[in-house]
Amino acid sequence: MSLVATKRITPAASDVADIDEGEASVSGGDFWPPILLRELRLAVRITGGITTTRLMHVATEAVIHVTDQLAGWQHAQESAGYRTLQNVPARQVNNENVKVYRYRNAVYALSRAALLERHRDVDTTPKGDRETDTVEKQVDDLWRDARWSIADIRGAERLFAELC
Repeated sequence: MSLVATKRITPAASDVADIDEGEASVSGGDFWPPILLRELRLAVRITGGITTTRLMHVATEAVIHVTDQLAGWQHAQESAGYRTLQNVPARQVNNENVKVYRYRNAVYALSRAALLERHRDVDTTPKGDRETDTVEKQVDDLWRDARWSIADIRGAERLFAELC
């Protein structure tokens, strides 16, 4: 006889982070939606080992990077009369403008990548080498996700390139 214990599935509404930043957020200006730190923490699984101050720091840098990359595009949208990203015409998924979703995705990916790049433990064993390779692959994937989200917001082709 065998027993398989399955994990109980809970609704997303019950999903809570182990640290609650309340309404703490990063703003890229009136055009861009605010990045709520509690939502960022949940979306990319950032544990309480990362302080709110450190999370605010990497999220701020991520917002700066993404908004810098999209500055020309933003200007064109504002010139066309769209005062916020939410107002830019785009398909809706889950009752949300996909450009807003992709903006958040880019910021979240860059925030997670920055944390992974800066918070590595020192382990000189072969196991540590394998874990470092895994983290580097995750960081590369996160940077790719951010680049693709930025390209998607612009309506540009996604770039596939591998440099050796």
